[in-house]
Amino acid sequence: MYHLEFDTPLGHMVAMANEAHLTGLYYKDQKNVPDLTESVVNHKHPVLMQTRAQLEEYFAGCRQKFSLPLRVKTTDFQNQVLSTLRDIRPGDTLSYKCIAERIGRPKSVRAVANAVARNPFIIVIPCHRVIGIKGELRGFSAGIHRKQALIEREQKLRGE
Repeated sequence: MYHLEFDTPLGHMVAMANEAHLTGLYYKDQKNVPDLTESVVNHKHPVLMQTRAQLEEYFAGCRQKFSLPLRVKTTDFQNQVLSTLRDIRPGDTLSYKCIAERIGRPKSVRAVANAVARNPFIIVIPCHRVIGIKGELRGFSAGIHRKQALIEREQKLRGE
């Protein structure tokens, strides 16, 4: 395992990768960052460099979707939720309930929220675009302030 740490406008991030795939992307101070002592810093790893470059483009307003080789270890249910997150347009939001309905599991709102919370690719798989049923900002492992900033940034780029 390899990792690379870098700064963004919203704080210090860490990207993790195996030989060929991004395995995680986190804000350094968020709740579920894996232990970095079992990985090696690598400033030349192609996937880590690509991740950093695409995030720089995202924050510069030049990129809305990411094209990174992801290695996601999830259940089928979690995979359905993460796939739905990828379909949310930048600047748009969906409620946990709406996601549950889209995957054909309308009574699984709490399970959807848990799957969103376990997203290992913050920003790349846009869990920040998921909100409460009444439009309120709900849980975000990197902090509600970042969730709000990401949504506002995307809406501003769309001219809203």
